[in-house]
Amino acid sequence: MRWSDVGRALLASSLFLLCAAFAALGDPRDEFARETGLDGDLIGVIQVDVGGTEMTVAFVFIDVRALESHVSPSLRQALQPYVGRNALYVNPSVRNVVSHFDFTPQAIAVQGEGRERTMAPASAWVELTPGFLGGAFLVNPAGTEQGSGSEGVLVLGDLIDPTRPFDIFYGNERTTFRILPAAPGSSSTPVGSTSAASHDPISVPALGDVSSLESVLARSDLTEVSLAALFALDRSLVRILDATVTSAAVRFVFIRLDESVRASALGVDLLSRLGPVIGTGAVMLWAISTTGAPFSPWYFYVQQSGTNFVFFSSASFVELTSGFLGLDRLGPATLAAAVIRLPKGVNAQAPFAVRYSTFGVTYP
Repeated sequence: MRWSDVGRALLASSLFLLCAAFAALGDPRDEFARETGLDGDLIGVIQVDVGGTEMTVAFVFIDVRALESHVSPSLRQALQPYVGRNALYVNPSVRNVVSHFDFTPQAIAVQGEGRERTMAPASAWVELTPGFLGGAFLVNPAGTEQGSGSEGVLVLGDLIDPTRPFDIFYGNERTTFRILPAAPGSSSTPVGSTSAASHDPISVPALGDVSSLESVLARSDLTEVSLAALFALDRSLVRILDATVTSAAVRFVFIRLDESVRASALGVDLLSRLGPVIGTGAVMLWAISTTGAPFSPWYFYVQQSGTNFVFFSSASFVELTSGFLGLDRLGPATLAAAVIRLPKGVNAQAPFAVRYSTFGVTYP
């Protein structure tokens, strides 16, 4: 997933929506830990006065425990590649609504125990918010009363030894990390998430002309009952979700690929592509927006018995329309389609939900 793609979509459910409110509290590190479910040793907070405005800069050490906290599936997806690289999630925020603020990543330095204070090189930074390195801020998605913020990742590598205390500085202010050792037998893979080897990849030819299906899905009077009847599907397999994504209407259609689907009216062309995943618990997805809308397949996850199973691997999907996995936007009235394969940790015989960000449908 390209980092520019992550940055455009990530802020809808990221950590910074929590941070602006901490400036008024006695111990922002403790409050941050309570709100996010993060262990306190993973958190550092610096508060500085910038021209009369208080800026809070939150730092989170990115390890498996961080990904097991209350971070959103999309943010977990973005941060997962940095586990084991001595990296920090960096989130400056202010209570004002601004598009730009005098936040200077280059003012951040690191000092490990027994080492000299060192400025992080430009190559160590990754922008999650476009323009992060230049001080770009975005309005908090929780509302304008929560201020503005920005997000990036600082990869420290050999600049620190996480088994020993280290300090992070912003100007003359600092916060100290003392990362606790991992518990014996702890997993290197986030609990409730798929791994890169969760499935063998399946590749099928992209569907050709889907204009007739686009016309059907755009109908305002479309219902689960009428769609099931149209394609001779068992009604229990069909879900329609109409959602608003960044002020744009998106229609999601989910069809669980039960064995009975083989006798449906989906057509020989489509059924031939679905053959390898029918009967596995997989769910076919059709997504469309009449006006166009932001969209990323990496916002999908499966939820079962209180556990979120997020997707890290392209093998978790079977693309039905060309370029599905690389999408960052739905074109106007243009179908995006794929099959979502259930993670191996999900019991396909028990109830589960397929969710997109904060929206979702359940089976059965």
